[in-house]
Amino acid sequence: MRPRGDGGGGRRAIAAALGLALGLAFTWTLGCGERSGPGPGARVAGEAEETGAGGAEDDPLGPREPLQLTSLGPTETVVIALRALPEALDPLGELDPWGQRVVDDLLFEGLVRRSPAGHPWAEPALADRCEVDDDLRGLRCHLPEGRSFHDGEPVTIDDVLYSLEGWLGGRAERRRLANGLDGLKAIAVDDGPSGDRDPGRWLRITFEERDPLILERIAAMKVVPKARHRGRAQAFAREPIGSGPMRLVSLDKEKMVLERRDDADPERTGARRIVLRALPDGAQALMLLRRGEVHMIGEVSPVHVPRELQKPGMAARFRAYLLSPPRYDLLLYNLREGPQSGPRLRAALAQAIPWATLEGEIYGRPGLRLAAPVDRSPPQPIDLVALADGQVEGIGLDPWLARADPAADAAAATAAAATLDALGWELERGVRRRSTGQLRLPLMWDGSSGLATELSGALRNAWRELGVQAPSVTAHWGYLTKPLGAGDFSLALVRYADVSESDLHGLFHSRGKANFSGVVDPALDAAIEAFRAARTPEQRRDAQEAMAGRLAELQPATVLHAPLEIMLASRRITGLTFVDDLPRLDRLGLGGEGSDAPLDPR
Repeated sequence: MRPRGDGGGGRRAIAAALGLALGLAFTWTLGCGERSGPGPGARVAGEAEETGAGGAEDDPLGPREPLQLTSLGPTETVVIALRALPEALDPLGELDPWGQRVVDDLLFEGLVRRSPAGHPWAEPALADRCEVDDDLRGLRCHLPEGRSFHDGEPVTIDDVLYSLEGWLGGRAERRRLANGLDGLKAIAVDDGPSGDRDPGRWLRITFEERDPLILERIAAMKVVPKARHRGRAQAFAREPIGSGPMRLVSLDKEKMVLERRDDADPERTGARRIVLRALPDGAQALMLLRRGEVHMIGEVSPVHVPRELQKPGMAARFRAYLLSPPRYDLLLYNLREGPQSGPRLRAALAQAIPWATLEGEIYGRPGLRLAAPVDRSPPQPIDLVALADGQVEGIGLDPWLARADPAADAAAATAAAATLDALGWELERGVRRRSTGQLRLPLMWDGSSGLATELSGALRNAWRELGVQAPSVTAHWGYLTKPLGAGDFSLALVRYADVSESDLHGLFHSRGKANFSGVVDPALDAAIEAFRAARTPEQRRDAQEAMAGRLAELQPATVLHAPLEIMLASRRITGLTFVDDLPRLDRLGLGGEGSDAPLDPR
């Protein structure tokens, strides 16, 4: 995604400092943007294939009982209020988080789609069969007859080839990194595997290196109609045509309307129509929610928490969730050389960060205090009944209500100064010095106005009070990726945005192509490899714990901000599950007033 100085961000991207989005999942290098899969011979085939351990009760994305609908049948309209609508809906372009959900859940399909149920972490979509090579360097997928786009045109192998080839070449480098597809090598039409020939209906996808997650990774590669997309990508982003369960009916600055296809699988879309409304006024969004004109608010304004959630009748009509989307503003350190490569000096720099200033003046909203950019906090339900009774602690709001303490920041800065003294950096006339010279650590970011400028200024001022000189190094993000990749920097501001279940291979593995910090650690590599080899959700969670723990010890990056959001949903909403801390859209439905069964927060 392109760097932004206002704190906006999308799913993944490599750029420049706060502005510098590190494709992988970076949005800006401020400055402040792989998953596990099948083993040898793994496949995604039709319904006869098992995709992993656990049944419908264990799998939030697995098969479900028919949705609870009103007597009118599947004709309901679900209305979702957002601060702003997605600006583009081209799956071959850059997407913000809600744009990604619309693309993934409603408008487009790939050969496969992600599945969290377990190995192989993918399930059939356009393809009815995919087979992975024994060496995990390639796979074949078969496109059956009968698939069609929203305009009725058939999905052809030429459309699939065109769409997948859009991920090759220099222009798609950031997108490949952002989706763990940096090893993508070639795509070609194939006759099919031995014993299962169907000339002209198979796609052969090959990778440069062994990758156990390739089935899950190719889910990001959505298929578009070549005739409508080629040469008019900008217009297509506003008038998308895909093969997903819903089609775009209208789109303007205030409203996006999507309607279910007549032949869509009811299990993929509970409501006939989904409307996204741009409602930047938080008070207006709450008013419309209470009046029943809106059924979900994607992000409640912080000024309304917890007061509005405590009002009479809220618990009876609505459910609330605390969300922690996998987006992180990072201070990235170069571990190869320079004073900051030492763990004690990195710790001192982190201690001196003015957390209260960042929270209250820079971001103006709560965030999680994390030791590593690993998403270990699934959506948490908020007990609105207890909140209405005056209880605040222990009801799901604790991370939101926690506040940075200026006194604690001052004490930490004193401890940081003591660390610098112990390391031999003496304070002389306001500057830390050794016999080798001043303690000078240039901070790289993209120079954009707004958040990037404010954040870099707050950090540099705090370090200056310790006697640490941190001059700004700014340039266009496209240029700054070069010194980052070469390890020619001291400190950098980066936004990292990924999926919740990420193996972090590209960013922190010793062989990762976006390992800008230069971290090399066998224990961290082992944890990342364990995630890639995981066959169950439990094994993935264990691997994430190991990755987070080791990253906290090594500290190749400091998490400056991990956003928290609160979502409100009517109790009439059915089929609510979460993907990357946003509601999965293709299963939302609208039931009767009595649809009060507990929702699945996973």
